[in-house]
Amino acid sequence: MSVIIRVAHPCDAAAVGGIAFETGFFGGSAARYFPAPELFSVLWAGPYFAGAGAGLWVAEDEQGVAGYVVGSPDPAGYRRALRQVALHRAWRVTPVVAVPAVARYLVRAARMPGPHASEVRFPAHLHLNLLPRLRGQRVGDALLDAHLSTLRSLGVPGVQLSTTSENRAALRLYRRHGFEVAARRLSGLWTPWLGHPAEHVVMVRGLP
Repeated sequence: MSVIIRVAHPCDAAAVGGIAFETGFFGGSAARYFPAPELFSVLWAGPYFAGAGAGLWVAEDEQGVAGYVVGSPDPAGYRRALRQVALHRAWRVTPVVAVPAVARYLVRAARMPGPHASEVRFPAHLHLNLLPRLRGQRVGDALLDAHLSTLRSLGVPGVQLSTTSENRAALRLYRRHGFEVAARRLSGLWTPWLGHPAEHVVMVRGLP
């Protein structure tokens, strides 16, 4: 099965948001803790397609878009875009029946934020996800190479990302590309759904 790595277009936003939802719980569906797929898509993918993103790439096979890397080199711009999509779109796509579960997660996330690296040294951040059918084929490496190349062309000094120690494949991928662990923190955020605390891991890479 051939896979094409290409620049993401605005019309890819729904596919990227859908993949984010399908992989949003340690590689599985986020429905377990966030039973509102359209809202998840708006919050997790929306800001990057609303002007805050740079280096947006997708992996596409015969069945369609099945992987992506998105990110933003501008922390303040990303936060503005997130506020805009949350204020103007979230209420339109949130089923009333899902509000209690969504609110439970969002409140927990606000109370138990993960660690971050310096936004001065590492202003960019990224997210990369693949559907199961593309895993194990080095597609993540190709996406990450394309994204980092874009950041270098923009003169971005460094990039950071967040994952967990549960995601061993992601940790191996990022280490292959020169990322180093900058911070770790054990968090109870996921305990109600995972059954135990998870260690948040922040990784960073300079971009000479």
